[in-house]
Amino acid sequence: MRFRPKAANVLSDAQFRALVVSQAIFDLGIFMRGTASSWVVFELTQSQLWIGLVAGVRAIPILAFALMGGVISDRFGRRNLMMGAGALIAAASAVTAILISTELLVAWHMIVVSIIGGIGGALYGPAFYALIADIVRSDRLTNANGILAVAQTTGEMLGPVIVGFVIAASGAHTVYWLVVAGNVFGLMLLLRVKEPARSDVFTGESKPSFTSQLAEGLRYARDTPPLLWLTFLVIAQNLFGVAIFALMPVYAEDVLAIGPTGFGLMGGVFGAGMLIGAIFVSLYGIHHRHAYVMLVMGSFWDVGMVVFGFSRSVPLSLSALFVMGLISMPWVTSVLTMFQQVATEKLRGRVMSLYVLAMNTFPLGWLFGGAVAEWLGNEQALVISALLGTPVAAIALILSKELRRA
Repeated sequence: MRFRPKAANVLSDAQFRALVVSQAIFDLGIFMRGTASSWVVFELTQSQLWIGLVAGVRAIPILAFALMGGVISDRFGRRNLMMGAGALIAAASAVTAILISTELLVAWHMIVVSIIGGIGGALYGPAFYALIADIVRSDRLTNANGILAVAQTTGEMLGPVIVGFVIAASGAHTVYWLVVAGNVFGLMLLLRVKEPARSDVFTGESKPSFTSQLAEGLRYARDTPPLLWLTFLVIAQNLFGVAIFALMPVYAEDVLAIGPTGFGLMGGVFGAGMLIGAIFVSLYGIHHRHAYVMLVMGSFWDVGMVVFGFSRSVPLSLSALFVMGLISMPWVTSVLTMFQQVATEKLRGRVMSLYVLAMNTFPLGWLFGGAVAEWLGNEQALVISALLGTPVAAIALILSKELRRA
């Protein structure tokens, strides 16, 4: 149990505990909202493409504003930015609940709400991940990220299950009101977090301009080979390697015939795998060659997608989802830790904005998966997605010795 003391020491910090609990509540809301949105859109349109489109447009504001969020975080502090962005996310959920309750909701409304949520995420994410690295010592980041993943994946596991039962019992609008209530509570917890003093704070005339700080961050990314390669690799894998998520409602409704409750169960099983993987990482860490962890875990992910795509057995499909959830946590933790370790204190917010940007191209992966499935078929979409996942990572490792050492 060599890594237990590190995990315990990280959790002994009251600031970190408040941050993790707040994030756990926010993440529960994210997964509940995402699951409910895919179901609502499918009921409105009966289209895989529309499911992918609504999820995918969320990436547009993230691509546009994530770097800006990193600069704001470095200039003005993390917590207040997180609270403002969190309030915006809560407002988007409240608007959706009202539209559903008044029976005014149409498909394009979901696109607008998704964009608003994306703006909030673009501003919130860089500040949050930078604040984690501000609070936690570098040698404990892997364990801290594992603990964070436990909190996040609890929401990943519970969110879809809750949504399935709530939709069946009360309707989708209730899901969104529950999300709003959770967001408000999470914001209240953030009030307990005090940012540590930073040595890179500028005052008065010595403070550089916003654009110069943005340019400084981009130069750092360009001149730091592991960071540049890592950013492009994560973008590619999130764009082309996650087609399964756009197809889960289709498999629940049309292929496996298990309805909304079964749809929630699919997400819950995936989340249970993530939770177990996250607990393991929080206790034992991962191999220090993080890039190789990414490659191996990605290979298991691709095999799981293909098995799920061709399965017509509910137990086999759920087993594939569980394994995919299990191995996703070492993958995510290795990526996050590499970004945090390559960042200097001065540029931490801007470096983490690249992480947020890269990881949040994930919704465009939904769009890719939905579009390919609409045109070529469900199984073909998942095979193509698998072929564009691990092979891309392998090529990146071959081309970059800096990434191999990360």
